[in-house]
Amino acid sequence: METLDLRGLLCPLTWARTKYALSRLKPGADLLVLVDHRPAVPDIRRNAEETGNEVVSSRETDPGVWEMVLRKG
Repeated sequence: METLDLRGLLCPLTWARTKYALSRLKPGADLLVLVDHRPAVPDIRRNAEETGNEVVSSRETDPGVWEMVLRKG
């Protein structure tokens, strides 16, 4: 699984980088995204689903750090 560490970045850059990383994957491949900007979590979720990808999981791993697993559709 490829990992994309976006800690320290703000929206909309978090989604732009996630979208690019997803575009490079083969359908069915998973992408682990790490963010520490809380508003990025629903933004990435919404945009990923709107572009035909799946949010496999989303959870806060440490205080202020979220881990999202996205699957390319």
